[in-house]
Amino acid sequence: MVSGHRASGPGKRDKREAILQAAWELIRHHGYSRVTISEIAREAGVGKGTAYLYFHSKRDIMLALVDKTNSRITDDLERIASGSGSPRERLRECLLHRVLRIWDLVHRYRHGHEVITSLKPDIVARVEEHVRDQGEILARLLREGRFAVDDPDRMGQVLAGLFELLTPPYYGFRSRQSLQEFATQVADLVLRGLDGSAPEEKSDESVAQVT
Repeated sequence: MVSGHRASGPGKRDKREAILQAAWELIRHHGYSRVTISEIAREAGVGKGTAYLYFHSKRDIMLALVDKTNSRITDDLERIASGSGSPRERLRECLLHRVLRIWDLVHRYRHGHEVITSLKPDIVARVEEHVRDQGEILARLLREGRFAVDDPDRMGQVLAGLFELLTPPYYGFRSRQSLQEFATQVADLVLRGLDGSAPEEKSDESVAQVT
């Protein structure tokens, strides 16, 4: 059991969001295993029965937080993909952003690894849908950049899945810098391969010489 202050009732505030916010605050400070539904409800300013109207279990609350986090990352990738810079530059930034964002979230709080360990199979299954969404964003950049890939949609999914493997719980790095260096090397290697696969466009001068 953990101690905490009781929040004022949500009132007009969405109760589901209040429960998620309360759960996040408690879990990040005390750990997933120590926090109970009753404590989450009290922190959110709602009754325990109300909490169960929105979530069947503490596990469901945690997975909803996983969804919320990954939806924000998908929004970040949409923003990057729609921004300035060449398609290649935006593709590279997208590839690196998710890896480093997950690292920051997991390592910012001392109980981050405990949450992943406790719910690893569920988190892996839940994240798959978000990875597919993010792969679609990468596919759009592949088409925009006119990379010579046979199937941009498939390649987008491959890239999203590849960089997902650099995040917990799949891969552990000793420091953010070591992750950033490795992920950057992988991204640059992939992009060089994509650049090399693109057909060379003949200049007007070269065409004239041939004819």
